Amino acid sequence: MSRLANVVLAAVLAGGVAACDGDPADAPLGAPANLSVAYDGAKAMVTFQPASGAESYTIQRQNVTRSASVTYTGVTATTYADTVTPGNTYSYSVVAVRGGDVSGASTPFVLAIGEKRANLLNVAKDGTRTLSKDTLYVISGPVTVDSGAVLTIPAGTKLIGDTLAGVSYLVIRRGGRIVANGTAAEPIVFTSMREPGKRKRGDWGGLVINGRSNCNFPQPCSGEGSSGTYGGTVQNDNSGILRYVRIEYAGYEVSPNNELNGLTLNGVGSGTTIEYVQVHFGLDDGIEWFGGTVNVRYALVTGQDDDAFDYSTGWAGKGQFWIAQADTLLGDKGFEVDNNETTFDAQPWTDPSIYNVTLVGRNGRGAAGKSPVGMHLRRGTRGDVMNAIITGYAYAFDIDDALTATHCGTGDLRVANTLASNLTGLDDPDADAHEATCRASAGWSVAQVADAQLTNPFNLDAPSFVPAAGSPALAAGAAATPPNDGFFTAVNYVGAVAGTGTPWYAGWTTYARN
Repeated sequence: MSRLANVVLAAVLAGGVAACDGDPADAPLGAPANLSVAYDGAKAMVTFQPASGAESYTIQRQNVTRSASVTYTGVTATTYADTVTPGNTYSYSVVAVRGGDVSGASTPFVLAIGEKRANLLNVAKDGTRTLSKDTLYVISGPVTVDSGAVLTIPAGTKLIGDTLAGVSYLVIRRGGRIVANGTAAEPIVFTSMREPGKRKRGDWGGLVINGRSNCNFPQPCSGEGSSGTYGGTVQNDNSGILRYVRIEYAGYEVSPNNELNGLTLNGVGSGTTIEYVQVHFGLDDGIEWFGGTVNVRYALVTGQDDDAFDYSTGWAGKGQFWIAQADTLLGDKGFEVDNNETTFDAQPWTDPSIYNVTLVGRNGRGAAGKSPVGMHLRRGTRGDVMNAIITGYAYAFDIDDALTATHCGTGDLRVANTLASNLTGLDDPDADAHEATCRASAGWSVAQVADAQLTNPFNLDAPSFVPAAGSPALAAGAAATPPNDGFFTAVNYVGAVAGTGTPWYAGWTTYARN
């Protein structure tokens, strides 16, 4: 072959190599096109056109409603079925992947999924019903869970009270059970049907649980608001579970002195679990006990129209870690406590044991001034309240009736290891002097201080009930040690919250006022 032929051949071969350099596998990786997402009632179906040269795809999903993102990698098909929850808005985009190369993102596709709605129906005797967190349940009129029946509510479920159907409320009858087992990440929420910004106290009637434990009215006792009968002799009666549950904008005045509260516990037994519960912005009382032996811990009542915690009629359970915060213009007492409103010495006695409470009054906010009293103890009540903080009320105590004062003297009614601050005075200035009698009793110890030094207890939008460094609530030896009985937790502080760590109410509670 001549030298010229060799040159020509080399040129041809070189041209061939150049042609190979233009292979599509070496071209820049383009983004997938025509992204589309459709909801089929169960899944979000993601589809898109393939990108030339792509080996796989990465789907990026942002939950706009909850500000949360998920990434799906290694997707090889151009369709993908994504699990989503109604009531949320999602934004999707897709990138192509080839080896270490990643394309730009596709044009985003936004998918808004409306909430499924269903009426919450009665659960008849011996029936069971399990709700789904992807459905919004409407409590329309009185809804009941009858004796022998079980209503199970998963974490993250939302239930709304119908504001157009007269009084709407949920009643667990004697022998029925509610299993509402939420989490801090996904609380169960009972709220108003009205949209945020238009909600108000008394939009619906709240939650009532009727148990088969004791009460000191003639049995069977009758619940307020036509909520049915309660009471019995089953002290360890089990009405179910309330855990990480919020009850908002509830309460209803059926007639004068005949009201539904946010959470009403009628004769509920100690086999029932109630913990991490908030009652917010309700009409009448936050949590009210009529008899029973149920134990309650980690309870928060905010913005109530009336009393935060009200117990009577022979309640003899236990409590620990309770907080009340009064609203600016409304809100009555932190505690309102009776044995029996007509027969002061009726038995079984109201005689609970309560540790670690923080009661926050109005502290002069608004034209109405301070809330009346932190604790109103009367009508023959007994019981122990230990490790309490009472702040921002006009007076710490109003103690009425000679029998109540007698119980102070015998050690059957005690308030001890307690701090009172930001008050007009310790004792309500009535003429009976029972307050002085009780506070002078051997079992009582109440220290009045200028400031309990909580971090931000009077803030209605973002309160903090944590005691600051140097607070008298954290002083060595300030707190009483509760019984070691499997329910109480021994802590070294007064009030409902530790001075360090994340407060137990953080993340799952609300302070919205409408």
